[in-house]
Amino acid sequence: MTKYYAKYLGLLPLFVLLQVLVLNEILFFTYINPYLYLILIINLPLKTPKWFLLFYAFTIGLLIDLFSGSLGFHSTATIFFAFIKPAISKITIPYNILEDTNEITLDKIGSKSFIVFSYLMILTHSTILFGLEHLHLNFYILSKIIASSLVTLVLILITEIFKSSKQ
Repeated sequence: MTKYYAKYLGLLPLFVLLQVLVLNEILFFTYINPYLYLILIINLPLKTPKWFLLFYAFTIGLLIDLFSGSLGFHSTATIFFAFIKPAISKITIPYNILEDTNEITLDKIGSKSFIVFSYLMILTHSTILFGLEHLHLNFYILSKIIASSLVTLVLILITEIFKSSKQ
């Protein structure tokens, strides 16, 4: 399990810089913002200790908040994202597909399970994030949540396909 700690801690600066320097500057249709850094939390093995999962999510969220100038919105959304990951995985990932230390990837759990699991997780993150940013819900915010979640899912799927073809 310690090899995963080193791997994901090594990927953290890369994804934070990619998010802050590239993806936060690109707004599709002036309001859609993809959050590719969520793939780091999605891919962590199911049996990752809770303390590491929550600490890792907080660290990612804090770094994104620091570089983006937001007021803890990403930290709150990513901690909630990590907190509900085990519950959503029990609902969406078929039993006995993964071993304790297997990462959750498109190849390991299949496309249908991965898409459903990832989209529910991303949708939850976007709802918390945009709900905290705007403090109300209307059609514009709802469309922003759904559109940003779909674009994030597409980017994550592209990344997963690229990773599987590379191996």
